[in-house]
Amino acid sequence: MKKQNDEKWLDELISETINTEKPVFDAEKWKEKYAEEFEILRTRAEQSSASRPNIWRIVLQSRITRLAAAAAVIIVAIGVFVARMGPEQQLERPKISETAKSPAEMLTVASLNAAYRSGGIEEVEKQCEKAMEALGPRPAKITVKELLAEFNGT
Repeated sequence: MKKQNDEKWLDELISETINTEKPVFDAEKWKEKYAEEFEILRTRAEQSSASRPNIWRIVLQSRITRLAAAAAVIIVAIGVFVARMGPEQQLERPKISETAKSPAEMLTVASLNAAYRSGGIEEVEKQCEKAMEALGPRPAKITVKELLAEFNGT
């Protein structure tokens, strides 16, 4: 005997010994045999579908949820409106007042930060140039005597 024939013989023997047919469910026979159980299942299915709450009805009945939904819609609409506007249509930022009293005030971190936010690095450079113009010309060299005289006020 070949190996394949050997396996077929064994498969046939096993299938005869064990019933390997797939069971087929007959719903009509089951309904006839178990009429009470079928009726109980049918009534439970009807009750569960009838008692299922409508979520939208519950949400819209509450006044707070309606207000929250309206506020959310308004916020989303404003966000979309602002996002859709082009750069030329967007609101102008107010200019930082350029009334710095001294060049030292013009070069503080807060002042330079405000300049950068209003116009980028170009605005920072303009502010530094204004501070240098306000300082006026300075000598290339200064002696210790002149430095001490400036500190002492003499």
